[in-house]
Amino acid sequence: MIRLFRSFTLAAALALAFAVPGNERAALAQDQQLPPQVQLTPELVEGFIASYPELEALGARLEQKYGKVNADPEDPSSFVTGFSQYADARGQMEGIVQSHGISSLEQWVQVAYSVMLAYSFSERGEGGGSVDSEMAEAIAQIKGDKSIPDSQKEQLITMLEQQMAQISQLRPPAGNIEIVSQYADQIRSIADAE
Repeated sequence: MIRLFRSFTLAAALALAFAVPGNERAALAQDQQLPPQVQLTPELVEGFIASYPELEALGARLEQKYGKVNADPEDPSSFVTGFSQYADARGQMEGIVQSHGISSLEQWVQVAYSVMLAYSFSERGEGGGSVDSEMAEAIAQIKGDKSIPDSQKEQLITMLEQQMAQISQLRPPAGNIEIVSQYADQIRSIADAE
């Protein structure tokens, strides 16, 4: 999971910027609908942490019953979303998340996304400020590189600035990083299991 969120760092941002043509990149960004972030509380984080192993175990049983679902192995919420199409599976998953103080699968997905994103930012340090400094450093390097033609420098800087704007939209709400930091070891075990 942490690798998924690390993909929003400079390296992946640059890779996407260079690998995908402009029109396709815009379409890709529109198609990618991330869950909204929620304001985390200790109870929500604890509910996510406690429910995850139960959902994972249920997911293994459901896979035997229904087969594999289209799930991202680095995203702990994707198998939940995949199995939620089956009414009995959805009911079982709803029961698990509700027993841990989370009102619905939809809320669980939002909490999972918010927890893992805040965890990713906390692991980078500075509340995500290091992403900003890395991007600023990359822009400075481009500006100072005499081997890059000026027109190409402008394009690269524009792409980096666009990536910075996208990354800033991912910044967790105030307080989420601090709350998640209290549970870093438990969240790390979920992130590293992926």
